[in-house]
Amino acid sequence: MKIALADLPWPFLADTRVVAQSTNDHWHDLRSVLADIGQSGIPASQELPAMLAYLSSLGAGARRKIEHALDARKNGTPSPALLKPMDPLAKILLTEGRVALSRSNDQLPATMVVGFSKFQTALADPGTEIRLDPQAHYDAEAALAVVLGKPASRVTAGAAARSIVGFTLMAEITHRDMFDAEWRTSNSLFAKNGLGLSPLGPCIWIAGLNELDASTEITLAINGTLRQRFTVADFAHGIASATKAWSRCVLEPGDMVALGAAIAKPRPGNEVDSPIPIAAGDRIEVACAPIGTLTARFAA
Repeated sequence: MKIALADLPWPFLADTRVVAQSTNDHWHDLRSVLADIGQSGIPASQELPAMLAYLSSLGAGARRKIEHALDARKNGTPSPALLKPMDPLAKILLTEGRVALSRSNDQLPATMVVGFSKFQTALADPGTEIRLDPQAHYDAEAALAVVLGKPASRVTAGAAARSIVGFTLMAEITHRDMFDAEWRTSNSLFAKNGLGLSPLGPCIWIAGLNELDASTEITLAINGTLRQRFTVADFAHGIASATKAWSRCVLEPGDMVALGAAIAKPRPGNEVDSPIPIAAGDRIEVACAPIGTLTARFAA
């Protein structure tokens, strides 16, 4: 099942709703679907974290029931404008070091999980046009974002895995000039959090960690040319281990832990050089089969 945030048209009066996709690619208000099938405990809140926590509490049978109800629906919105699937108060913790593994001297990851924080304001809606400062330099990295459905605070790797409710994609955009200047102070908050720089989406694939195959590929293409390609198995830190480590920061439903090309181990057959320079006029695509394709355009 795939869910997203969208401003649905009448009769919802352009209200932001959590929507779910049926197999004919139409999107439906998820709360309405749950009510129609008599699902108990439906959250009163329309906010994404509440729905993620609810879906995380359901078993496989209940999720299949929801999917069958979606497919039985006749109506729906075929192509709503999807929004970044993240609550304003949520955060993304990006797992990577100062230099990508592919560019490091020994190509070995740090023993300790390290990285950067990204705020919701740094993210952009899927398919949007993003403005770049023509005097500055920027670069991109494909990342898989792991979505939390349960709170996690100093948990074990097993509990961290059970806290995961789904996955989405991010094109992690860095203001490189600012990053190089900030690094002298061991800080990167501004470079990683430029307003609306990093696209997120297009949806959240609702699945547990055990449903994510290690051979699942994530790719980055710029202007149709493949620039990054790696699998879940390539990550130097496993998803459960990274989530466990970041749980020291206290994770809540809707928070995300991201792993991208910078933390992927180089091997024959993958493409993990990172970061990749981008400029105004470029079109970017981050793709992963179970999730879909995240696109964005850059302009001056």
